[in-house]
Amino acid sequence: MNQTVSQGSPSGRKRWMLLAGAALLLLLLALAAWWWWQSRQQGALDDQRARLQALLERQKALGEELARAGPKEPTECPPGQSLQPTDGVPGPAASGPSAAAPAQPPLPTGGEAPALGGAALAQRLEQATAIVIVAGPNDLGTGTGFFITPNLLVTNRHVVENSQGKRLFLTSKALGSLRRASVLSATASSTPGAADFALLRMDEGAAAGTLDMALEVGKLANVVAAGYPGVVLQGDSNFQRLLKGDVSAAPDLNLTQGAVQSLQAGQGGVPLIVHTASIAKGNSGGPLVDGCGRVVGVNTFINVDQSQSAKINYAIRSQVMAGFLQSAGASARNDNRPCAAKG
Repeated sequence: MNQTVSQGSPSGRKRWMLLAGAALLLLLLALAAWWWWQSRQQGALDDQRARLQALLERQKALGEELARAGPKEPTECPPGQSLQPTDGVPGPAASGPSAAAPAQPPLPTGGEAPALGGAALAQRLEQATAIVIVAGPNDLGTGTGFFITPNLLVTNRHVVENSQGKRLFLTSKALGSLRRASVLSATASSTPGAADFALLRMDEGAAAGTLDMALEVGKLANVVAAGYPGVVLQGDSNFQRLLKGDVSAAPDLNLTQGAVQSLQAGQGGVPLIVHTASIAKGNSGGPLVDGCGRVVGVNTFINVDQSQSAKINYAIRSQVMAGFLQSAGASARNDNRPCAAKG
């Protein structure tokens, strides 16, 4: 005779209790896993919030430092400004640039360097050029610099030679925020026509792009000057926001086109480029590049003849910069290939 076991029987109740216990255990395990996962997520969110808050506070402090500096109408480091040399290296001594600079991938050695169209050349310069700001308690000056590695930047000595006891900042649209910088090395002089260079290190972050150099350039070669001339900054609302402490604001990079007029020798035989790409006060330390986007010179000074209403633009040739960088324990990539003609 077949018999069925009802839920009300002792064996049925025991089986039901086992199933209920197993279900409760699974529920508890699921709740424990959910709680553990939520705790980890919350911990990660708290960590992210803390890092973001620290970044915001640091950026706010930088903005307040810049806003406190005066005057509100900054002076621009003028090309050709004759300043008295200072002894030794301006700014605090820092660790060697070779240890701080990330390795650069090697360049091709054969063929021609590719010519860049206008948009590509502008983008390369936007990514690798920055405004240099020297901010003191009662004064503020500006110039231009360009990155040769993701954290090393070249400018003119006369842009930063009075930076002792002041704050040195970099920014650009590509950098996206105000950055602190330090002077690593500088030439012995800033006399117009002589070697006039300084090597800076960006203390935090990395540049979006860098510029290589080319040692050779010929007459009538097309060139482009990149920089932040003061006459253009005066009408830039982003620059005014920056001066008021908005560290996310950056002025627009100014680009001018021209050609090489002549190749001269300056003081002590320093090789110079005379060119027609217009530069002005604030362009000091900015790159002069060829059609392939390589630095052929560093814009440094101008010569104005009021009687003839003439203005001559001068850049120090890149081989002089290469010698300075070697003495400072750094280097820019040298692209020896000829620049291809635009198709």
